[in-house]
Amino acid sequence: MEITLTDAEQLIVNYVAQCRLEANQRNNSHRPPSASGMTAFEIDQQGFGGEIAFCRAMNVFPDFTVTCRSAAKGQDNGDCKVQGLRIDVKTSKKVTSALWVKEHKKGCADAYALVVGTFPTFTVIGLANHDKVFDNAFKVGNSFVVDQKDLIKPEIFFNLCP
Repeated sequence: MEITLTDAEQLIVNYVAQCRLEANQRNNSHRPPSASGMTAFEIDQQGFGGEIAFCRAMNVFPDFTVTCRSAAKGQDNGDCKVQGLRIDVKTSKKVTSALWVKEHKKGCADAYALVVGTFPTFTVIGLANHDKVFDNAFKVGNSFVVDQKDLIKPEIFFNLCP
């Protein structure tokens, strides 16, 4: 399902991305240069844009907080809740990308969603539950990888949940 963010949503994304960037700078949590050549702001814009797109598709609100949270310390509870499940949204500009979840994200969500596209237009691809990612996915370095073909469409995923 393709989502193009409205002008108002784009303003919100840019504001939150800037706030998150500044919070990371204050916390000395600078991101290393991206392989895609994106700036730290663009990474935050792309990521939060994907979160907003996913949340709009699911008819829920995203987490608007801008404080630094550590998944490794158990402070990260995903990006939104859908039917009581904590969802961590992963966004990629590459439309054929798999779902990549870093090992330190284990336990911070009940499921992981893949959104692809470039700000402001995104496509919600699908989800994988925690066990699918950390028990059955292919491991590459410190990340677990689930191919798009193995993800479950949101409308099916949430109908399966109690």
